[in-house]
Amino acid sequence: MHQRLVKARRMIRRRIREGQPFMFLDEGLAAAGPVPSTNNLVESWNARLRDMPRRHRGLRLVRRLKAICWWCHQHTERPESDAWLAANAMTDERLERLYRRAWERSPQSMHETFGIPMRHGTGIDWNEFHTTTRYPNTTD
Repeated sequence: MHQRLVKARRMIRRRIREGQPFMFLDEGLAAAGPVPSTNNLVESWNARLRDMPRRHRGLRLVRRLKAICWWCHQHTERPESDAWLAANAMTDERLERLYRRAWERSPQSMHETFGIPMRHGTGIDWNEFHTTTRYPNTTD
C-alpha cells in the first residue's frame, strides 16, 4: 500500500546493519573534525533576520528593507566603515524601484489591476468613522 515508505524503511535498516547510515557524507568532511548534526546555526541567523522587522513594525516598508540591509552589513565577518556604508547605502528611490519591479513580476500582480498594494497606515478609511450603528455612549 505504501511502497515508497516500505522501500525507505528497508533502505534505512540495511544501512544501519552495514554501519553506514549516512552514505552521502564525503570522507574529507569528517577528517576536518566532527560534522554538525543540524543546521541550527544557519536557522538561528535566519530567525534573527526575520525577527528584526517584526520588532520594528511601525517602520514603512522601505525603512524595514533598509534596516534589513543594515542588519546584514553589521553582522558580516568584517563590516565596512560607516563612511562606506553611508556612501553605498540603498536609497529610498532604488528600493521603491526594486519593490515595484518585483511586484509587477509577481503572480499576484497579474490578477490585481490596481498595482502596488497600499501600505498600512497611509490613509484613513471613511467607514471607520462613519457607521450606521451607534457606538454605546454611557454618558447619556
